[in-house]
Amino acid sequence: MLKVTTRTATELRTDSILDDAATVIRRIPPLWDLSNYVAVNPFLGFSSQPLPEAAHIIVNSLGARILPEISFYRQRWLDGAFGEAELATAAERADQAPEALQAILSGESPTPLRSANPTRTFAELHDLHFGTTWNERILRHTTLWCAAHISAVAASGTPIELYSSWREAALVDRSLEIAGLPGWRAFIARLPEHPAAALTQILSELGVEPEERPAYLYRLLGSVFGWASYLRRDVWAAGDQDLGPLLDLLAIRICSDAAVSLLAPQKTGPAAVPPPAADNLPPGSEDETVRMIFQEALENGFANRLIAQLNGPTPASGERPAVQAAFCIDVRSEVLRRHLESQSPRIETRGFAGFFGVFLNWQSEAGGSARCPVLLPTGVTIRSQQAPEAFSARTVLKKIASAPAASFSFVETLGLGYALGLAGDALGRLIMPRAAEAAAPFTLDPAEAAGVVPNDRITMAAGILKNLGLREQYGRIVLLCGHEGRSENNPHQAGLDCGACGGHGGALNARVACALLNDPAVRAALPAQGFPVPTDTHFLPGVHDTSTDEVHLLDLDQLPATHGEDLKQLRKWLAAAGVATRAERAAAMGIAPQPEGMIAKLLNRRARDWSEVRPEWALARNAAFIVARRSRTRSVNLEGRAFLHEYDWHTDPDNSILTLILTAP
Repeated sequence: MLKVTTRTATELRTDSILDDAATVIRRIPPLWDLSNYVAVNPFLGFSSQPLPEAAHIIVNSLGARILPEISFYRQRWLDGAFGEAELATAAERADQAPEALQAILSGESPTPLRSANPTRTFAELHDLHFGTTWNERILRHTTLWCAAHISAVAASGTPIELYSSWREAALVDRSLEIAGLPGWRAFIARLPEHPAAALTQILSELGVEPEERPAYLYRLLGSVFGWASYLRRDVWAAGDQDLGPLLDLLAIRICSDAAVSLLAPQKTGPAAVPPPAADNLPPGSEDETVRMIFQEALENGFANRLIAQLNGPTPASGERPAVQAAFCIDVRSEVLRRHLESQSPRIETRGFAGFFGVFLNWQSEAGGSARCPVLLPTGVTIRSQQAPEAFSARTVLKKIASAPAASFSFVETLGLGYALGLAGDALGRLIMPRAAEAAAPFTLDPAEAAGVVPNDRITMAAGILKNLGLREQYGRIVLLCGHEGRSENNPHQAGLDCGACGGHGGALNARVACALLNDPAVRAALPAQGFPVPTDTHFLPGVHDTSTDEVHLLDLDQLPATHGEDLKQLRKWLAAAGVATRAERAAAMGIAPQPEGMIAKLLNRRARDWSEVRPEWALARNAAFIVARRSRTRSVNLEGRAFLHEYDWHTDPDNSILTLILTAP
């Protein structure tokens, strides 16, 4: 909120309007760029509100929905996904009669409706009334400007002044006048130079009542949801102290919308479309409160079936495990963990967020990237020790290809050579695994503000072991296995990678964590921290390719010669687990039963297919998050639908680990 000591009536009105704008802007979720893409709840901005209330606002303002239609719940009821007991529990929490709800599910009572109250922009109302397409035109006008201006500004690194630059360009832009909006440039000329003033002026001219403002402003931003979310990221990261370019975008939207209302010709005669009559409006929207009760009952049904499968408490085995393998809590790890453990009772797996507690800022020739949850700041900077490429034909070609003036002649000159490469790629002959980060050299020693000082290494290593629940027993090999997906020609490739690693593969985090835990000085200090790691325990990094279910072991040159047989056995176990995992996943992906070699080829082919943007289903079927010792879920087939986080209350006397898990982003 803006705070001033003395205010005129106009300033009071502007301040109130900016409060409404801030409320609406905070409803927009942040969106990360494609190279760092991670899943974000699209309704993150409503997290402080009850779900039915948020659903009501979203349906009215955006025409979107959070909850399924009642027909969906009716079918799930008939399928037995939830029953009378689950429905009664959910009804009691909402102070509703379960009998009345059963009557709705059975079809004996009509579907409960609430009055429909959709929000429309002025351009949309004009189009409805006169049969025009002005809303589509001005949306295209706005989004094209965003695409051109924001991209150019991002490339130059200069601050975004979206509204002022748009206003300056619109003063000489005749395109909308040519399209049939007379007086556009004159209208722009009388707009204030500051977006807040423009917002205040236009709301006054349009006569929008204060109680209608939030819904209207949200509708305006929601119509350019993608650009609004893109701009929201930096504002959100700064802590919402300034509305930033989102206020500019909102000003552009409202000014363009007002232009249609104030300038667009109003058709008369046979060509005009009469406004919709009240009796032709939708009768209502399905009541979100009732749907929320059905949703809770459905989730209760799933939870009850899941809990019934879990193992009872079992005493810990005193036998030292041959291998302890820590995987990301990701649902795709659940299947591989289950099949790996089936290879031997001496294999123990654990679950922890795939960045392994290393808040890594990775620096390389390609630039910097945060390898930790996007909602958290980085804490450790590590630089690649890869030597710069020597002067060679390859580096020369790379520089020529990136030069704008030479790009077309470069393609014409060397296109045939690249065509041969593309043909080999298509045939699957030249594809190489994503190995750059798995092999990039680095050092923990601080140099040029990169690395980790010794005391911090001890603290970080102790934190990793504490959060993994590793205190008493340690195998000869402890595998820290990150994960990454593989896909060709897919702009959303990062969506298949590790969200905990900021939308990147987890190889680097696993390698840095193992380097910390294998550091001799760190190992010598860990017993005093309560972690008596045996001298023959080696921490080995790896990465799980979730598109092909292959596990690649990394930094094997650091493995002691005494662990050769351990490594050989681990590779056999991982290979067998991969075979079983691929067979299970193939069935879920509609691949008919095949010999193992053929399934592996088919999954590799999907990952190489230029037209395949979903070589795997990533987190699509996630349904549960289980925080418990692995013994409670070991051998239980959770169908790749559960996040599994290791937790033992015996090793968490102050509840700090549980607090971390429950409050994680």
